[in-house]
Amino acid sequence: MSKLSYKNFEYLLCSVVEDPLALWSKFVSLDGKIKRVKDELLKNDRVIEITGKSERSNSKDYIPTSLTCPSDSEAFLDIELPIIVFVLKNLKLEGKIEFQINDQCNFRRRFVLVANTAREKIKKVTSTTAFIPLTLADNWNKLEINLSTLCKDTYSTDYKSLLRIKLHPNFRYRRIYLQEHHYEQSNDVIDELHQALVNFSSLKNKSYSNENKYCQTQPIINSKVTLKKRKM
Repeated sequence: MSKLSYKNFEYLLCSVVEDPLALWSKFVSLDGKIKRVKDELLKNDRVIEITGKSERSNSKDYIPTSLTCPSDSEAFLDIELPIIVFVLKNLKLEGKIEFQINDQCNFRRRFVLVANTAREKIKKVTSTTAFIPLTLADNWNKLEINLSTLCKDTYSTDYKSLLRIKLHPNFRYRRIYLQEHHYEQSNDVIDELHQALVNFSSLKNKSYSNENKYCQTQPIINSKVTLKKRKM
């Protein structure tokens, strides 16, 4: 897969470019929807909305609506940047975000973040998969996850690369990107994010307007997002 990056940032999804799901494959169940909608809190900026029943709402054979990156099921992202950022809206329905990483021992580890559910109150870990309760604020959130720390804390191994992301219902998404480390918001960071976004758009031969520079790179809500830890 081609790298859509600029220095310390790499975009996977931006809702305002002409084809925001170019890197993603989608599956839509009979009761689900994936669409681009206008969000009133963002002054009618377009965002990606995924809705539908959760995987556990039906029989074990039920396959929920989802988006998966990369689009090729036999390919991997293989991105070494350790921080992944989701700018997403809490729709106050049960939802999941799933991603798979490769560690330095070349074991594949899957993490499933679960929001707005009473069924998973504590972290559950198997040798291959960790289910982690996710606490979100109302409306828009900036969820920043240090994959190195998460891998080390959960499996006592070192993070190597991000392989795959799967988005389940029920969230709205504005941006998904990776970065080298945590950044305080500044004009330099905004400029780099914007340049990464321009590259993301141009590599797909799409147009992107400079007038969106600040509205697409500034945080929407400085909310505190919590990954609940298992009690020992």
